[in-house]
Amino acid sequence: MKIITFLCHLFFIGLSYQLLISVIDWTKFSHHHPENLGKLRLFVFLVAIALGYLVSHFMLELIQISQTLFFEFR
Repeated sequence: MKIITFLCHLFFIGLSYQLLISVIDWTKFSHHHPENLGKLRLFVFLVAIALGYLVSHFMLELIQISQTLFFEFR
């Protein structure tokens, strides 16, 4: 179960990173300064980790609750 949880976290972190990169125009926030680019990438990466972990935790909890309800009414 731990490997599935880890893989689920990685999947949703990667998915949230791709969505954050493709959906939001980050050039508006960087003001074209080279020193801001590294900080901005780090910020996007950390936000992607937080968002991906939250979504992954929610999905795993939802699966666990649905399994509990399924076996309870069986």
